[in-house]
Amino acid sequence: MAQWLVLIGLFTKTYGSSMPATLASLPIYLYFILLCRKLWLQPEKINEITFDPKVTLWTFIVLIDQLIVIGVSYAVTDHPDFTRGIMNSSVNTVAYFGNIFLIYYLTVVLLDSQMQILKFVQGTIRTFIGFTILVLLPQVVATVSPILNGWVNLIGRLFEAKHFGRDDFYSMGSYVTTLHRVNGLSSEASFLAVLLAVVFIPLILAAIRYNYSYFHNQVDRTKNKFYWLMLLASFFVLFFAKTTTGILVIIFAGLILLIRLDVKRRKQLLLLGILACCLLALIYFTVPYIQNLLNSFLFKKQGTSNRLGGTIGLMLTFLHFPITGVGDGFTSFYNFKFVPLSTINNWEYQNVFQKSGYPIQSIWGGWLAGYGLIGVGPILLFVYHKCKQAVKIYQKIDTLKNSSLTLYQVLIESFFYSLFMLVVLALFTFSWADSIYLVIFFFYFVMIKFVGRQLQNEY
Repeated sequence: MAQWLVLIGLFTKTYGSSMPATLASLPIYLYFILLCRKLWLQPEKINEITFDPKVTLWTFIVLIDQLIVIGVSYAVTDHPDFTRGIMNSSVNTVAYFGNIFLIYYLTVVLLDSQMQILKFVQGTIRTFIGFTILVLLPQVVATVSPILNGWVNLIGRLFEAKHFGRDDFYSMGSYVTTLHRVNGLSSEASFLAVLLAVVFIPLILAAIRYNYSYFHNQVDRTKNKFYWLMLLASFFVLFFAKTTTGILVIIFAGLILLIRLDVKRRKQLLLLGILACCLLALIYFTVPYIQNLLNSFLFKKQGTSNRLGGTIGLMLTFLHFPITGVGDGFTSFYNFKFVPLSTINNWEYQNVFQKSGYPIQSIWGGWLAGYGLIGVGPILLFVYHKCKQAVKIYQKIDTLKNSSLTLYQVLIESFFYSLFMLVVLALFTFSWADSIYLVIFFFYFVMIKFVGRQLQNEY
């Protein structure tokens, strides 16, 4: 069952605008079914579902804080229609916290051996391959030709997440056929870029770094081309996503390899990178389509004023409510209040934001403004301790020189790549509350805990 977790997480579309977002999408129900099935088949696994008193207490405090500040923010806002409503938001908050525990305990009961950990990784790689072939590459074709529009629009109608109030994104049947930008099953292209950067690309980078084959569970240089091919496919997709975030992901992935590869392969990669840049420069000056694409989404990008103004508004909101925050989903009122006037003279602000609310333009700003230090602080402390634990495990495995433990070094490396991508890309915006992000990071946390216990018991 572990191999299906990431695949399920891809389906983020909400069915029913009046329902709380967490309860309106499929993953929470499918994960619940998987957990019940696992406990039915192995009733003894229920003993592994334990509640840490400190975590439980902190969760309860943050939940109560959120319910209170949601009520306060709803009472003071002059545009309640820009929020999800006090009842909807309160239910969604409770549901999301419940989803956190659901996914954590699902990973705990499923990932109980190296075999299950390996199945999760193999399932994730297979999911990426299937996702690329069935969804992403047809979307790439649709950005330049209508030949596959029927298939792309069918996938879009059935599974594509959509932004509320932005029908202009999907008016031709799907995001891709309307805007000619690849978005996968996400509501926009930049969200897909973050998804690939946090969930899939780190596992590929780590496999390349170690010449490791997840399907043979060993170092296997003959299989290294397979992971290079997947990495290049992801870069190809990110390029046609036509988003600054996607270009940044390509740059970050390249820098990670330059830093972490051995000297010989680093020199080879650097040479290839220089040749690729020269080729891209030649294409840029000779192919108008590529020139317009790079100008629009990188060199001469327009429309950044809302991102800047929204980020400033969120940070000022946080400075005014540093401890408790203002409630997740209730930052719009405060954004309008604190946004610099110099950033609002643009079409999107006047014709979209003022009619449907000011969306979060920076995830870091949204976390701090929405949850305050009471919500963000303990999470950062928890992740810090997990990082320390992961480094100690990595170093211990390095001294043991045991090839059967190499998998864990590869996955710990992948964990840090994912964390780096998340921390940096959270300066921008994406659908951070999607279950797939909980799945991938709980996988890493549970894996680190499992390996720590194994090393303690056997070595």
